[in-house]
Amino acid sequence: MVAALVLVVAVAGSVLAALSVRSVSSSVGSSTVSTEALAAGRQIAVDFAAYDYRHIAEDFKRVADESVGTFHQKFLTGSAGVHDLIVKAQSVSTAEVASAGVVDANPTRATVVVALNRTVDNTSLKKPQSDSLGVQITLVHQRGRWLASDVKLL
Repeated sequence: MVAALVLVVAVAGSVLAALSVRSVSSSVGSSTVSTEALAAGRQIAVDFAAYDYRHIAEDFKRVADESVGTFHQKFLTGSAGVHDLIVKAQSVSTAEVASAGVVDANPTRATVVVALNRTVDNTSLKKPQSDSLGVQITLVHQRGRWLASDVKLL
């Protein structure tokens, strides 16, 4: 009887230990996923908002390389439509992250929100203009990295 009780306690302890390890592993994995998605989202947000007419093709290519699907196609179309205007106006936009957070994340998909402080200067402005910009970015994990599948201005 005592031996059976010891066996039950040992098995129960093993099961609880295994569940604890699995729970900790899931939390660590989830934390890593969130951290990686947030880092990617922060960078994509800056790349999306910052550009310089002197190397606009490279700036647009960087965002295109960080995107997939419908957003990728919309960005290519939209950037082609403003390319000449940005060059003609000698427009430069700088952006820095003011704050950012993860809305949700799993190993294949994440949503992050990023607040940016941005400064735009061009030939039609008397002085550079500063503003704040918020973006919500839906990310998918493909080809070993996080890519934007949607970007919404907030």
